[in-house]
Amino acid sequence: MRELLRRAALAALAALVPLGAASPAGATLGGGYGGTSGNGIWALSWWIGNPDGQGPYTGPPASGVDLCSWHDVGPAVSDLGHALSQASLPPSFWTVPRSGRHPGIWGVLEWASHLAARAHRGDHFDLVACPQPGELPPNGGYVESALPLAHPPGGAPLYLFCFFDTVVDPPAGELPPVVKEAFDETHLPAPEIATSPSSIDDVARATVVNLPTWLWIQPTIWHRYQAEAAAGGLVATVWAYPETVTWTASWDFPDPASNPEGGVSLAPERVDQQCRGPGAPYRPGASPEAAGACAVTFAEPTFGTRQPLRAEVTWSVHWAVANAAGVVGGEGRYGEVVTAASLALRVMQVEAVITAG
Repeated sequence: MRELLRRAALAALAALVPLGAASPAGATLGGGYGGTSGNGIWALSWWIGNPDGQGPYTGPPASGVDLCSWHDVGPAVSDLGHALSQASLPPSFWTVPRSGRHPGIWGVLEWASHLAARAHRGDHFDLVACPQPGELPPNGGYVESALPLAHPPGGAPLYLFCFFDTVVDPPAGELPPVVKEAFDETHLPAPEIATSPSSIDDVARATVVNLPTWLWIQPTIWHRYQAEAAAGGLVATVWAYPETVTWTASWDFPDPASNPEGGVSLAPERVDQQCRGPGAPYRPGASPEAAGACAVTFAEPTFGTRQPLRAEVTWSVHWAVANAAGVVGGEGRYGEVVTAASLALRVMQVEAVITAG
């Protein structure tokens, strides 16, 4: 049986490699050095920080950055071989196996051929890249994780594993209801808004014109949220991580006489800016530059009223569906979800008074 599997692996490799090639990988596959253009694996967005899903093996719970990225490479052994040929693996991965060393592509194709020989409709191979070694599942069964580090051009090394997916992926646009149930369990929080200045003398929730106003939300929500739900023989996992905060405000008082604080109205006030993080809480003595994009200088007062300052957190939400045994049956992007809150803010015009000394 083992010899038959080895022959199947060699046949799959031969389908990838032109006759007479000097190495198992062959020039056609790039010798494991990877591609950066066209359909090269590193040119695909899922390798460079925009995962379409990460299955059940996730990165550290406090971060939305260290995510494993999944890619459905197809049902055939040759599909998996071609994907690996684009993944910038070292040349030693493609050499003929020797005693005492990992058999490289030969072993992967033997593993894949064994599984493909008993595959059913919808079964396929996934290739997964993780930024941390602790994110790899154990080697064996439907998982081949004894792979060398991949070295994408211009990026940090990544840890790879192959996965044989035997649960049928849901049709596009027809996610099973259990995914929505899992999403509802994430309970993504609305932000809590803070500003500095936050009050002027005895006026609460206030700031002044022509002075940088720091904006931030409570940083404790800035982490990954994850939940599961089970129904109909399926287990759905949904996880979400915050990406940006968008700050908006708007007011217009065209009649200067309506301003009880005096002064004139020069133009409508419009705020619409985005921060990549929750913003930095103000610390006494901090320079205005420390606030980064999460600060605004109001040019117009709110003319004695309070106007809504709105913060919208955009979450990137992903899902995975598995059967009761934990075999992944599809991973994807649930979409972007926004949670929001508003603060009734008064922007004041403070006049300087010069007195004789």
